[in-house]
Amino acid sequence: MSTFVPGGPPRFKHQEDGLRHMIRTGGTSALLWEPGTGKTAATIDFLGVLTLVRARKAQPETRVLVACPLAAVDTWVSQMPKWASPQIGFWAEALGGTLLHRAEALAARGGKPFARSLGGSKAGSRAGRARTSSGAPRTLHLEKTRALSYTHDLVVPADEKHPRLVVEVLNLDTFSSRVAVGSRTMADVLLDAVTRFDPEVVIVDEVHRIKGVSSNVSRVMARIGRKVPRRIILTGTVMPHSPLDVWAQWRFLDPTAFAIRLRDGTFHPLSFQMFQDRYAKMGGWMGKQVVGFRRLEEMQEVMSERASVVRKADALDLPKTTDVIVPVTLSGPEQQAYGDMVKTMIAQLGTSQVVAKGQLAQMMRLRQITAGAIGQGSGMVKSSKVQVIKSLVQDTLADETRVVVFALFREEIRAIASALTAKGTEVQVITGDTSVEDRMAMRKRFKSDDPARLVMVCQIRTMSLAVNELVTASHAVFATLPQQRDDLVQARDRLNRLGQTKPVTFWYTVAPGTVDEVVMTTHQQRGSLETAMLNHVRSYRT
Repeated sequence: MSTFVPGGPPRFKHQEDGLRHMIRTGGTSALLWEPGTGKTAATIDFLGVLTLVRARKAQPETRVLVACPLAAVDTWVSQMPKWASPQIGFWAEALGGTLLHRAEALAARGGKPFARSLGGSKAGSRAGRARTSSGAPRTLHLEKTRALSYTHDLVVPADEKHPRLVVEVLNLDTFSSRVAVGSRTMADVLLDAVTRFDPEVVIVDEVHRIKGVSSNVSRVMARIGRKVPRRIILTGTVMPHSPLDVWAQWRFLDPTAFAIRLRDGTFHPLSFQMFQDRYAKMGGWMGKQVVGFRRLEEMQEVMSERASVVRKADALDLPKTTDVIVPVTLSGPEQQAYGDMVKTMIAQLGTSQVVAKGQLAQMMRLRQITAGAIGQGSGMVKSSKVQVIKSLVQDTLADETRVVVFALFREEIRAIASALTAKGTEVQVITGDTSVEDRMAMRKRFKSDDPARLVMVCQIRTMSLAVNELVTASHAVFATLPQQRDDLVQARDRLNRLGQTKPVTFWYTVAPGTVDEVVMTTHQQRGSLETAMLNHVRSYRT
């Protein structure tokens, strides 16, 4: 076999080690890597290697199913052009629409569509047909040349020299429903769809989301795991609450890892009750409360057979800061409002090649739409961006005790704060309206050793200057970028400054093809925002 050639920037040593680990374990692997350490790239490398190996055995197509939280769905698609090996062709898409649409589309991608419609659109079972109209499945196919531009074309065509990797991405919540579908449940329908898709690998990103022993999504993923030859789990938070969280995750990954050897030489997986009896100390009321743990070294030894662990503090060759773009797919109403606003602006501009100050301010109204404010006086809708930020903070960064979210608009800040408020998470809100006394009290607490999980949601200009307390956080989310590049630079420096002891990851929620991309690109290239906005409006296609 020829030497494998990874795509994109050079890999760090821990990523190369991670690839070797996945090869050694035959693709049944756990990458327990902290956020921002590049586990997606390492996983895509393994998928590339697997695709090439299978091609040598006259198997020109390798199919992969990725199940992940909402915040990561489009990210998986957008990362393929960046990291995929040039030695393979690939098709990557995020399936949307109703649950039935997703099931039909997934089955069709494996070449074994359902004999009759499940109640969804027929378009859902035709590979390559991306629809965005109401009620039809949404598929996102990434263009080869622009990581945040979506098209309906195959990214890299497969040919005799390039075997094809097919990656289908679904929100984990897809597998949470057990509603009746005729004589079956939705879980049965989805399991059937996965069987028809026939993946070689199933990847569960942020696998701690399935830690619930009896949750619907956890049980369905366990059933799916028994039907595929290779399973990969990714998380930096394998034990968000206790070591008992491991059981459900390993039920999917390797159900025989924690097992009893029977007299006939076979193995019987431990039930959760047996797992708890072995690794937990029980006490309290009627002896039914977990009061401690035992045999944790044994647990870690069992996990080490499949697990690769990477911490930022130990990965000395990582850059000081890491930037991660989190794509956000706007809802139908948000897309409609955005298109309508652009049409109005085009009519007002006429043939002028100059943007007046007032017109630029009106163009910035587009940023409010991508944030979820889609109508004059209507306030915030159920913003797609807010929902992605919620998933990012509560799922991807679940183990972080300090997180900062920078936003621009007051309505946006209120919506984000409301979405993030949950048991175990305390949200601090700072805007220009917050009194100096309250600001200082919150900043002081944020920097303290208080064990509470604190998420600060703040207005960029309010917290981008003369603030030193945010160094206790190593993750910051930018919901909407500021108009001035200096505000962005200063806000980043609130975390990446003297006193920071960890590598910092900055997350940017960006709606592809919108003003979000325009502002980000302009800041990166230090270009003219006025010119970029004019070009965006004139070239926009609804």
